[in-house]
Amino acid sequence: MKINELANVAGLNTETIRKYRERGILQPRRNPENGYYEYTQADFLQLLYIRKLRGAYLSLDAIETTCRTGDAETILTGFRATIRKLEEQIRQLKRKEMMLSVTAQHYERDAKMTEQIRLITAFDTKYDMYFTEDPPDEMQKLWIRNMDLFTLVVCIGREFFEAEALPTRVPIRIGLGSYEKILREEAFPMPEKVAVFPKAQYASFFLEVEDLDSIEAEKLSPIREYLKREGLRAVSDSTAYLYRTDISHHKPRFIFCVRVMADPLP
Repeated sequence: MKINELANVAGLNTETIRKYRERGILQPRRNPENGYYEYTQADFLQLLYIRKLRGAYLSLDAIETTCRTGDAETILTGFRATIRKLEEQIRQLKRKEMMLSVTAQHYERDAKMTEQIRLITAFDTKYDMYFTEDPPDEMQKLWIRNMDLFTLVVCIGREFFEAEALPTRVPIRIGLGSYEKILREEAFPMPEKVAVFPKAQYASFFLEVEDLDSIEAEKLSPIREYLKREGLRAVSDSTAYLYRTDISHHKPRFIFCVRVMADPLP
């Protein structure tokens, strides 16, 4: 068979076959008359074996070792190393799936309430860590490097939900947050300064943020009026998750789904 015929039968492209040939793990005979490689049934079988090992995510180095040694323990060492890598990849994928599932559940619940305020019950404790002007410490860097486990959060001090009068702009803090179940399963350590939001009842609303230092006080009017009307009081700073970003304008806007723990007035 010529290389094009072999590629068609084996379901591979010719460049891949050439790469295997150049590595020496595929050794077709070369026709001395025209210089073309001619692939036999044995080459086809060898190619399928290579494809099987590649499909199991073995590296070309591991495959070459497998094909060149008769020592079973050497071959098994390569297999076991690949198995460990796959197990770690599976763990990482399960971690990403877990966090994306949590995010999807939030989206499914909140997608229709962008213009509303409502009470929800948090069924897991949440931990938030906020960015500061100081360089992040090692624990904070660890959270940032593992962004797939966290949500972006915005914090508004609870005093701004009930104060008689507000400044023109209300200061905010931005950071990362995650849930106890996720952090526990990942055995993730906590930063020295972390805000805790327990399982409780929260008033939930959407907030659009452009300036990451402060927001217009008027944006808090709906939640302030809601708490007063429903006979509730804020008993925590806010937590949140970044619902989406909007880059359709010149400056990015961040839409957070914000929560503040709310109890009945005494």
